[in-house]
Parts: sequence; structure tokens; C-alpha cells
Amino acid sequence: MDALRNLAALGLLLTLTVRAAQAQETETLPLFTPVTGTITSGSSDQWVFAGADGAMLSFDLEAKSGDLDPILTITSSAGALVMSNDDYEYPESQAARLEGITLPRTDTYTVTVSGFGATQGDYELTMQAGFARLSYQDSFEDETRWKADSDTLQLVFGNHRMALILSDAQQRAAAIYTGNAPWDDQYIHIDVPELTARGTWRVGLMARVQDDQAYYLFSLNDQGQWRFSLQTPDGERVLRDWSSHPAIVAGQTTFSLGLLANGTGFDFFYNGQLIGRLSDDSLIEPGQVGLMIETGSALDSELTAQFQNLTITTPGDPIVPQQLLTGNAPVMTQELQRRRLIPADGEMKLIVPESFVTFNRPGVNILPLGGSETYRTFALGATLTWEIATPSLPAGCGLILRAAGQDDYLLAYLDQTGGYGLSQRRGSTFEPGIFDQGPEPGSGPHRLLVIANEDHLLYYVDGQLAGMLDSPAASGTIGNAAVNFESTTTSCQFTDTWVWSWG
Repeated sequence: MDALRNLAALGLLLTLTVRAAQAQETETLPLFTPVTGTITSGSSDQWVFAGADGAMLSFDLEAKSGDLDPILTITSSAGALVMSNDDYEYPESQAARLEGITLPRTDTYTVTVSGFGATQGDYELTMQAGFARLSYQDSFEDETRWKADSDTLQLVFGNHRMALILSDAQQRAAAIYTGNAPWDDQYIHIDVPELTARGTWRVGLMARVQDDQAYYLFSLNDQGQWRFSLQTPDGERVLRDWSSHPAIVAGQTTFSLGLLANGTGFDFFYNGQLIGRLSDDSLIEPGQVGLMIETGSALDSELTAQFQNLTITTPGDPIVPQQLLTGNAPVMTQELQRRRLIPADGEMKLIVPESFVTFNRPGVNILPLGGSETYRTFALGATLTWEIATPSLPAGCGLILRAAGQDDYLLAYLDQTGGYGLSQRRGSTFEPGIFDQGPEPGSGPHRLLVIANEDHLLYYVDGQLAGMLDSPAASGTIGNAAVNFESTTTSCQFTDTWVWSWG
């Protein structure tokens, strides 16, 4: 049933042109504001939005009436599939959800809403920055929720905005939110619709605020530069000094800032576009949020910054995603951290730019990588292509993990007939594991990914979840492999084999 639903979701792309006459006129999908519509049998609705490179977004699609089983599909302006979902928690829920996905480039994207089979009814669609759960949204109507950390700072509320006003040289002050329980992992979004200044200026977004002496600060200045620092009782420690980015326009006084705090990992956004990433474990306790402004060195400095639409999203219930964005090692680790499949406090232990392995008889030929280094909890990925002498025979390439010898290892493979699997070898026998058959995949490139989190393993083939396997946790080495189920010659070329390890 799940496979049938997945095929239906992907098959939607082939029928969009046919259904165009039945679809609504395309409308713009706003951020943080739910939209509604109605799907009749065989129809679809389309919503468009402008997305920035590296943006982190979540989408929720729920049926509100009828027997509608909604399908959510995101495509690029060229019509290429970016991501799709149907029944993210089947059979408990028929809602569609994509949480924490990363946009691969700046583009105009289309969200298509349709129904599985002949199902129909009303729906509600929401797009959010960051995670799927809307934890807090402030329209700045309640002044009692905010506290100035300095008598020099003036707070003015009105028109669903909060203005921070400072005068004189080299003054820095902040407004701290006090009206809610502290947040742990979170995505913070804030709009700056208007900023006026005499002299230079800085504005900032504060996270994990414990008090006025302990917090993280993401700052932006009038020169088009950003910085990230940690405030402690001993003073300010700069974690990333002032840096430029092509997305930041110097002197721009209307913009938005976003900050992802995900464990020890931090992502920084300007107008929704990713401008930087780093990791720091100095302050991991949950905390409040705050907004900062700072004047320049001129004696007559003045600064008024208006803030609007403070929104905080937090992770939804843990769900294994059916589909992932694919790419090189940095792209994949970012994707896996945002989708909460791996923690940010790990380390890239190994990157092998290119490797080759060939085999001319039945069995598995292993190319060990990384010497004697062993891994217990990790993500292992690679991109591969193959040349196989006999097109009709089951043969392909794979990844070796948790190896403890020539006949004691886990093998994740894909073959040219479309067969794929993940299984533990002990002696001359492969134990029951993940084994299935898909369409013939062609010679590649293909991307394999295994996530080993103690005794639970996830296997992805070309970004699609191939299966989950429980296997006793153990440390072992890793490698590449050529796999022949019958006698033939198989040559495998691997690029960008990488290991991210934690724990």
C-alpha cells in the first residue's frame, strides 16, 4: 500500500499537464499563513513561492472535509521534482508533511496539492520557515512580554511592531522576551520592515538567552556583514567575526533575519537565504529570545529599528522522512541535521574524493577505506557509477560498514536490475535484512546513504528511503564494494565517500 501511494505521488508529475484545465489559477503561498482550497476527484491546486538558496522550510497539508487523502508535491520552475509526501505517518495520519527541507537553489517553486485516487475534500496548507511546529508568533501587542536590558533603550509598540530606539555613541541594548517557557531547538524568524539611523548601526537576534550575561547573538551591520558571538559573564566571545555574503546588501534597511539553533549547530539566514553555519557547545540550555540594536562611534549617533512578525518554530514529532535532498558531503550533513536524522555535534571523519573497485567472479569484493579507524554511530554516504560486462545479470556496487573481518560486515548495495538491500554477513551467510526490487536504475550516478544510530539503521537509495533495519550496535571499519550475484565483471567508481560520526 505504501509503495502504491509513493508511486501515485511521483506519478502526479506526469499528469500535471493533463490536469491543467482542472486546476485552480496559480496563487502565491505566503509564509506562516495557512491557505485553503478544495480538491475534487482528479483535480489539483497549485501554489507558488519564491525560495532562496539554502532556505529551510516546512510544509503541512491536512484534509478538512470529505475523504481527501492529500498529496503534496514541490517542483522547481523547470518542473523538476524537489520533494513530495503522502501520509507522513501512515496509518496513524493521512496528512502530508515535509519538515525542515532545504531548497537547492534560489528559484520560484510550485506546491501542488492533489488527492490520492478519487479522494476529494477541503484542505489546509501551511508553509513555515524552519521546523513544522508553530511554537510562538508575536504581533507585539502585549508590551508586558518584553523587557529592556538598559535604561538607555526605549521600546515603542504600535501597528503590530516593536521599535527599539537608542541615542549617543557606542550604545548597545536589547529587548528580551519574558512571556513564555524557554525554547530548546528552534528556528527564529524576525522581519525588520524599517530602520533609520544617524551614523553606523548594528542589529541582532539573540537566542538561548539565560539572562543579560549569557546568550548567543547573531548580528548584522550597515556594511553588509554578519557576526556570531557568545555573551558570558566574562565578556563577549566572537565565534564568527564580521563576514560578507553576496546575499547581504550594504546599507539595506528592510530585511529579515533567521537563526536555526539545532543542538550545537547554528544556521544563519538573511532574507531566507543561508549565509553561514557553525557549531558551538558552550550554551546548550534552553533559553528565551531577544532583539538587539547598537549605535556607531559618532557622538550624535541615533538608531531606530522596527521589528515585526517574530515567529518561532520547533520540531514536530520524530518522523523518518521518506525522501531526502541529495548532494555532496556538506549538502548531505546539512540535510540530515535539519531533518534531525543526525546530531550537529558530530564530526566529518573521512572524505574519499575518488575510489575504484572491480570484481570478475560471484561474491563481494571489498575496498577498505579509512585504515583501521572504526565507527559505531555514523552516517556513511557515497556517489557511484558502474560498468558491468553482462547487462542482464544482477550485479552492482555497495557500501561496507561495521566490518570486523572479511566475512563479518554489513553490506548496503544497489544492482543494475533494480535490486537493493542492507544485510549483515556472518561467515558465508547473509542474514535476513532489507531486500527489495525496483525499476532498472541505469548505470548512474547513484547515491547510497546509511545512517547507523546504535542498533537502528536507515538506508536511502538516491534520496528515497529503502528501509529500516535493527542490527546489534558495534564498531567497525567501512569500505566500498563491487557485488556480483553471478559470474560477470563489475567495475565500480565511487566519488565523495564520506563518514560523519558522533557519540
